[in-house]
Amino acid sequence: LAASRENWRRAGFALAPADFEADGIAIARLAAGAVEIDLCATRSASRSPLAKYLRDATENDSGGGIIGWVWGVKGVLISEEREPGFAKSIESIQLPGLAQPSVKAEMLTSGLLGVVTAATPITLDIESRRQSLARLCGTNANTVEYLEHIVVMTPVLSDAITANEAVGVPCKRIREVGNGARQAFFKLEQTVLEIVGPATRGRAGCWGLALMCSDIAEAVAMARADGLQATEPKLAIQGGQIARIVEPIDGVAIAFMQPGPRRDD
Repeated sequence: LAASRENWRRAGFALAPADFEADGIAIARLAAGAVEIDLCATRSASRSPLAKYLRDATENDSGGGIIGWVWGVKGVLISEEREPGFAKSIESIQLPGLAQPSVKAEMLTSGLLGVVTAATPITLDIESRRQSLARLCGTNANTVEYLEHIVVMTPVLSDAITANEAVGVPCKRIREVGNGARQAFFKLEQTVLEIVGPATRGRAGCWGLALMCSDIAEAVAMARADGLQATEPKLAIQGGQIARIVEPIDGVAIAFMQPGPRRDD
């Protein structure tokens, strides 16, 4: 976990000064606006349902990766109001929380292939959550302000669409990208969930993060100053600019973006 903290610090992220622990999983926390990003390491005695996914991620050739997400839900949780397509069996997990030592989340045992999906109740609005995380973690020196999109690879796109719509996240658009591949887009607050199928980059699961900055040149300069290779900013398909960290960080592909007019407007 200490090495992981240093990797993300070199990319310009501020991290909470102290690590957390719940159910035998140690967590170092950083933030992209109102979105928590947790760096996780298991303790040998952990019996959390998350532990096996974490061990798989850290033992494969990539040396890590994104195992999934915990969605904040306003209102009822999965076990209280279940839609068709939900798992019959739901496991409870404990995660370190901001306001109390830990919070309870409910983890689906099936759904989008390769992605752990859980939900936990929230009461704070997006701005209050952003402020809480800023107080905890500090300001990102790379000027990252929010998570713009997350990319997921899946073998069967229609199954991924069904899994997301079953938990109340409708597909907004489908785009043909060539060679038989398609992209499906979903929206969660400020973040676009981009699912690509069929997978062409190895096993299914979360692949990378695109993070919106106020100053992409500063983000690139900071990464390079700390020994990371980063591409020059260029025009992004979505509009604005994009640059990438050349080597994945803990198995996670990272891109920095800066807002600008859409190219198709």
